[in-house]
Parts: sequence; C-alpha cells; structure tokens
Amino acid sequence: MSELMKKIREYAKTLGIDNVNIAAHIGTTPTSITYYFDGTNHMNFSKFIRMVHYIYKSDYDDLIIEYCEYCSDFPKVKKAQAVREALDWSMGRWNSELTQYLLDLEKEYNTKTHEIYNLLFLSREGKLTADEFFEQVHYLPYNLKTIANQKDPVIQVLIDLCNMYYHHYRKDYEGIYYLSKFTFKKIAKIKSEFLRYSYTICVNEMLTIYYIHCNKMGPCREAADFLIQNDVKALFPLTYLYGLNVISQIHVFTDYKTSLYYIKRTIEEMERMRFSHYKRKYEGFKAQHDFTKIINEDYEGLYLEDEKERLHYLAMLGDDKSKEEANKIIQDILNRGEELDEFHTCYQAILNKDIDLMFRSEEMFMVKKDFYYVKLARKFIKEWNGKK
Repeated sequence: MSELMKKIREYAKTLGIDNVNIAAHIGTTPTSITYYFDGTNHMNFSKFIRMVHYIYKSDYDDLIIEYCEYCSDFPKVKKAQAVREALDWSMGRWNSELTQYLLDLEKEYNTKTHEIYNLLFLSREGKLTADEFFEQVHYLPYNLKTIANQKDPVIQVLIDLCNMYYHHYRKDYEGIYYLSKFTFKKIAKIKSEFLRYSYTICVNEMLTIYYIHCNKMGPCREAADFLIQNDVKALFPLTYLYGLNVISQIHVFTDYKTSLYYIKRTIEEMERMRFSHYKRKYEGFKAQHDFTKIINEDYEGLYLEDEKERLHYLAMLGDDKSKEEANKIIQDILNRGEELDEFHTCYQAILNKDIDLMFRSEEMFMVKKDFYYVKLARKFIKEWNGKK
C-alpha cells in the first residue's frame, strides 16, 4: 500500500496540495493523512476515492485496481469490504474492464453478492435480455434460503434494487415506491458508510422514476436535488448527470427556460467530463434536449439523431415534404415488426391533425401509467377541442 500512497503523495505535492488540504476535503485530520501516506494506518475506500478524485479529478480508475491489490495487507474483513465498495463504485462508473476485475475479486469473498452484481453488470453490458435478467432476479430470494448469510442487509438491498428495476420494466411504478420504504430500513443496517450512501443514491434515482410517471413533481425535485450534490458528482458522475436531466424533465411542460437550461447543462457537463462515449446515455440526453425544444416550438439547434424525436419534429412542421418523411419513418417502424408506442401515436396524430388518434395516444399513456407525459396528448386535445 505504501508504494501507491507514496505515488499519490508525490503527485499531490507537484500540484501544491498538502495534507491539510486533503484532510479538509475528505473529512479527517492532517495527522491521519500522514499515517495513511506512511502506511501506518489503512485508508478505507470511501476516503481513498474522495482523495484521489480531489487530487486527480479524472482518469484515476487504474488507481482503484492498485488500491485493491495493495489492500491485501488489510485484515480479511476490511479487505472484503474495500473490494465490495470499489465494485459498487465501478458499477456507477461504467468501466467494464475495472468492473470485471473487481467482480473476480468479489467472487472470492461472497458468491451471492458476486452473482447479483454480475447480473447487473451483464444486463448493463447488453449480454442479458430484459426477460433473462428479470427471470434470474425472480429466483434470487428463493436461492437465498440455502445461504448462511441470507440476512445480510447488503444482499437484501441488492435484491430490492433488482426488483425495483423489475417494477420499472413492468411499468409498476408504485411498486418502486412501496418497496423503497423497506429498502431504506435495510440500508440503515449496513455497516459500510460508503455502501449506505451509494445504495441511498440508487433508491433515490429509482424514486425519481416513480415520481415523474406519477406526476409528483415536488418530491421528484427533492430526490433529484439529492442526486446533484457535489459529492455525488465526484463519486457517481453519471448519476449526477441523470439528476440534472430529471430536473429538466420536471419543468418541460411548465418552465421552458429552466428545462432547457438543465438539459443543456447535462449535455455540456457530460462532454466536459469526457463521458460522451457512454453512447446510450448521451443519445438519451440529446433526445430529451430535442423533445424539450420541439414541444415548445423552438426548432433551432436540434440534434435530430433520435428517430422518435425526428418524427416529432417533422410532425410539428407539417408541410408536405415533412409529412412524406414522417410517414416513411412510421412505415419503417412497422416494417421492422415494431408497434407504435404512445409517443409515436401522439406524433402521428399531430401529423394528421387526428383528434381521435390523439385520444388513442392519451389512452396509451394511461395504460402505461404515465400520468406525466400524458400531458403531451392532452395539450393537443385541449387545443384542438378549443378550435371546434
């Protein structure tokens, strides 16, 4: 551990960062920092990750591998905890190589937590379909009956989080809310401060999904504000970006200026952090940017990389050339064997000025239990009914 800590200490010195600065940032004393650097005391992962982020700012994932290699000097229990905390952190970092390395280490300490984290990892990597993932999630609690540590709150919380993802997949948003009450109680029993914090962030992230779809904007803003704290930004930058995006969504129908500010900030921060290689998230944020502008009839500076939002844009323009291209997009979707969802149906209704089709879109939103974005269909129903 001393070689790693010496390297970090020397790099900090070149930047003019002393022990007093580091101690103030990670919440300890300068003397403790001295003991950490000279190897007298072991530095837990929570303090270590905050320290390296403060000193290096970015591109420090390789230090996590070194940390886990050197923490072999830790007592066995502390080493296992350090590895699990690093694994949990890496899942939010979306570094596949690092996560795989840490998964292999976790397997040495707890096969059940390894199994659950590996499920989450494979799902994120697209190596499991949604149905395959949720089939395995379904059987996790049953498999625990033969596990000696079945009452481990970490395992219970991980299973709860998997079930929240299941509820999201099934559009059972209330299931997320009711499960969260029990999950928060289990989180409080976890010994690791870092894991308590990380899992609390995860649950709040899931709660924003419930709040948005159930049109509960007050508590949604509270949960989103929790996700955009500086500490979340430092430790879980992708979650921080998600939180900014949620705030944009909250205001999309009521405050265009605020909504546009937050989605632009989301994209700018992602690019500044050099995270635009997370293609799915990056494309999702750009699609949200276009949605925000199009429903407010601002067509300048659109990306139009998302098929659905291009259809939205063409439908709003409504000229003959736009209609022709929009109808081609709709036909392409059908030719792929896909069904038009509630948004497609709404945009098709706009394209054809068809109020009956817009009522169908409204019904589809309600069937999906989306009490927020149904406002999109109702906006046009109200406008068109007013013109009769």
